[in-house]
Amino acid sequence: MRFFKLIILVSFSLFALYGPYIAYLNDYPRVKKNIIDIYPGESINSVVSKFSSNILINKIFIKFFLVTENITNFKVGEYSIKNKKIKDVIYEMANGNTVTHKLIILEGTNIYQLEEQINKSYLINDCSFLNCIDNSFPFFEGILYPDTYFYKKGMNSSEVIKKSYQKMLNFINTLEPNKYASLNKNELLILSSIIEKEAGNENEKSKIASVFLKRLSINMKLQADPTIIYGLLPNFDGDIKKSDILDKNNKYNTYMIKGLPPTPIAISSKNSILAAFNSSPGDYLFFVANSSNSHHFSKTYEEHLEKIKELGLDKWRSYLLKV
Repeated sequence: MRFFKLIILVSFSLFALYGPYIAYLNDYPRVKKNIIDIYPGESINSVVSKFSSNILINKIFIKFFLVTENITNFKVGEYSIKNKKIKDVIYEMANGNTVTHKLIILEGTNIYQLEEQINKSYLINDCSFLNCIDNSFPFFEGILYPDTYFYKKGMNSSEVIKKSYQKMLNFINTLEPNKYASLNKNELLILSSIIEKEAGNENEKSKIASVFLKRLSINMKLQADPTIIYGLLPNFDGDIKKSDILDKNNKYNTYMIKGLPPTPIAISSKNSILAAFNSSPGDYLFFVANSSNSHHFSKTYEEHLEKIKELGLDKWRSYLLKV
């Protein structure tokens, strides 16, 4: 009789606790943090204390849930608990569903900006200035493919960088070799990076490419401001001075040197590369920005000078275009 009463008492107690148990598991963690990190060697109790109160009954609920679900450990990593029920948080930690971060490598980004971007991310920078790449190019600037890359906190940056490099290499290698009549793959990346920084919109990239190819074909200086800027990095103050344009020691100063600069000046988009690849020398020799996102193109120096005058731009710089 006593045993029977004990069974009834236990059953009643379990029944009475079932409701609070289910309610607790479907409740949300009442902590200020939305992100929880699990470190190597950390115990389950230590992890649970980060998102659950130390009330005894809650500890019992957690223990019971872990046993019934056969969960014996949590996986190391970074977890988001925002707007997630306690039972779902436990499932994610048991299954290793850690937070995924994004590294967005944009076209037009240079190697200095990329280094800063990686250092501010959750990646471990083991590839400073791309020194981890077994590079087939004679330079490290402009060799990555612009895209969005996903990673987990604490991942080595080399994993992302090598993936981006391989993607660029694969794309370059899809271009038919016989079309490199005037540009090899190194020169293609260099010219496309200048197009990337000069173009105000996608539609004018081919026209800008044809201008630079025309200048190269007649041994005329490219005279591209973005190349000067790159040569002044990482200490460029935002203003190109007359002394900068006349600086013969800046090997990227295409107002002073003939031909292409020694390396790309940024990461090129697919469209910029294709513009350099598919274009040929055109009729236009000059262009000048007439708005924040477009240019006016001219066939003659006189027409170009007239447009500069109309726009009220620096006259002293325009005379350099004759050189």
